[in-house]
Amino acid sequence: MKKILLTVYALLASLLLVAQHSDEERLAVQFYQDGEYEKAEELFSKLYNKKSDTYIYYYYFQTLLRLNNYKELEKVAKKQLRLQPASQRFKIDLGYVYEVSNESEKATKEYENAIKDLPPNPNAIMELYNSFLAFAKREYAVATLQKGRRLLHDDKLFSVELTNIYIQQNQTNKVIEEALNLVKDNDAHFRPISEQIIQNLLLDDENKLRYQSIKTQLQKQIQKNPSNNCYLQLLYWICELNRDYAEALLLAKTMDKQDKGEGASVYYLANTAAKNYDYTAAIDGYNYVISKGKQSSFSTLAEYALLNVKYEKLLSIFPVRMVDALNLEHEFKKKIADNGIHSGTSEWIRKYAHLLAFLVNKPAEAVSLLEQAIQNSSDIKEQAIYKVDLADIELFRGNIWEATLLYSQVDKALPNDTIGQFAKFSNAKLSFYISEFKWAKSQLDVLKAATSKLISNDAIYLSLLITENEEDEEENEDSLLFEGTSANLALRYYAKADFLIFQNKADEAIQMLDSVLIISPLTSLTDDVYFQKAKINIRRGNYLEAENLLKKLLATYSFDILGDDATFLLAQLYDYYLKDPAQAMTCYQKVMKDYGNSILVNDARRRFRTLRGDTPNQL
Repeated sequence: MKKILLTVYALLASLLLVAQHSDEERLAVQFYQDGEYEKAEELFSKLYNKKSDTYIYYYYFQTLLRLNNYKELEKVAKKQLRLQPASQRFKIDLGYVYEVSNESEKATKEYENAIKDLPPNPNAIMELYNSFLAFAKREYAVATLQKGRRLLHDDKLFSVELTNIYIQQNQTNKVIEEALNLVKDNDAHFRPISEQIIQNLLLDDENKLRYQSIKTQLQKQIQKNPSNNCYLQLLYWICELNRDYAEALLLAKTMDKQDKGEGASVYYLANTAAKNYDYTAAIDGYNYVISKGKQSSFSTLAEYALLNVKYEKLLSIFPVRMVDALNLEHEFKKKIADNGIHSGTSEWIRKYAHLLAFLVNKPAEAVSLLEQAIQNSSDIKEQAIYKVDLADIELFRGNIWEATLLYSQVDKALPNDTIGQFAKFSNAKLSFYISEFKWAKSQLDVLKAATSKLISNDAIYLSLLITENEEDEEENEDSLLFEGTSANLALRYYAKADFLIFQNKADEAIQMLDSVLIISPLTSLTDDVYFQKAKINIRRGNYLEAENLLKKLLATYSFDILGDDATFLLAQLYDYYLKDPAQAMTCYQKVMKDYGNSILVNDARRRFRTLRGDTPNQL
């Protein structure tokens, strides 16, 4: 028992001693962090003489450095080097002491000797490299890695570390040289590392100069080494990364022909181009896959996608090119004739009907097509979707009562389904168009609790717009053309402009939106007007005017209800049209940061990560 007690007492004494030392260390570190270097030096000097470990050494060294005590620094660095002669770090510490004490020749000698005496050991090489970087000695760090390559007989080692320094030094050609060196022998194992290096280089490339340099170097290497598939795949990859889809498509076709493939890579690239609104490249890609015929399992998918992307392209441009609309009408008509009217062709039927009614002025044919589709369908939800399309066409033609009857039928049949709620919202919009603001608002207020977040969000916006701008005067209920009344004039003009946009009458819509600002320059509709005009200008290809309008909106109304929509639209403008990824990322980030409750946050985050270059698993 006595022996046990003695052992316990001895253990407690040792713990108290450790605790005492720990307290001293913590106090010394606190003095250092507070900038009280004289007090820190006094404590660290005692601690270092008792225990010359690297933790105490680091703080003691830094303290002496801040006090310009170079003589003591030299002694401490030499002592630590004697204690740990295999360590590379203390050699550089000693060299740096000489450098700051104006003994440059001694410093250079220490640095050069450290590299000269470097052993063929990867850990030692990396330690010396990091020691040089700690004092921003990039040239010596590069020399260390190059010496390491020679010692280890491998000219592909340390590529990432070297290129990080070259990027900091703006040595673009050396970065490209390193990236291409990794795949010079066509080893696909090194291609991901090469891609990482190139991606890091392109992170700050606003003028696309680095992109052009890489492209040029790769093209030269492909000419010299046509059998090196890695070079070809790298060129394809950077073209896709920079959304140069036309160039990427040529390379995808080349690789597909070399591999005698089915056109899979071309098909997927066309999908990507379509998502990024490069419809011309997408159409070219789909046509290539279709040309392969039955030998490609992607041919049918490409045929289906081709019609869709032609339709999207047609809608994206104002004014619509009638020759393109008529050609697409012919293609849709043939497809439906070949495949029939059934559930499998429902998307084609709906787009064909919209094309007929809204773009080529054949609403009667569109109505007939949709009525036939309704008769052929036994699915209640599918019938409802067709009825909503039919109601849109009747509204487009000015047949208000037929449109509202159809919307109401769908709303009544499927009140808890998304399509039913969408029909209810469309009916509320109809009431808004014809200035029945109170009735529209009563329907919109019900839809605030809609299961679809998108419908709920749109209902909240339109309800608030009416609330903020409706005057306390009795409405004139038979005012489709909004004449003969002065009540709610600004709101009526805005509603008419919204209806003109629905009818694809952009020029008239712009004039009406301008009228809103003329009759009520201080109206709370100003941000709504700017937003609508920005969207119209994007369709017209007036991207700088759209940018100006969105910036004006955000300068004054960034925290109003359209703040998130305007910021997101500005991000898309930079992203897809002005091809300015840096500005786009800033705007997407602003959506995430300033509008955390917005339904656009997830889309903004996803696109931000894509532009940042995250891998698919990180998105």
